Amino acid sequence: MAAPDARTRRLAERSAGDPTPLADIVNFGPVTLPEFAAIGVTTVADLERLGAEETLRRYVARYPERLNVNAFLGVFATLEGVPWTRVSTRGKALARRLVETLRGELGMVPSKGRQRR
Repeated sequence: MAAPDARTRRLAERSAGDPTPLADIVNFGPVTLPEFAAIGVTTVADLERLGAEETLRRYVARYPERLNVNAFLGVFATLEGVPWTRVSTRGKALARRLVETLRGELGMVPSKGRQRR
């Protein structure tokens, strides 16, 4: 197995209240970083302070077209201290549940594969 890159190591070594910029960890890319900055979330500590749900509610309020599980996984994974590709089953379920809740609140149809029969 390859050694983790610096951004993955930085995520694994973080502690509560970590001022690490989101740009320095593996879970956020060039599209989401400026979007999160626009809602005032630029560090791991910002995510911790707001929590996943509040962060993502603010995100969707500003960028409703970005309401999808993939955009949410980075937040849950960061709070777990893992890369987005290794977010826990629980984190994935929470991300999916929050997406469906927000879709309902915004009057959007359920995600593909989640439609009620």
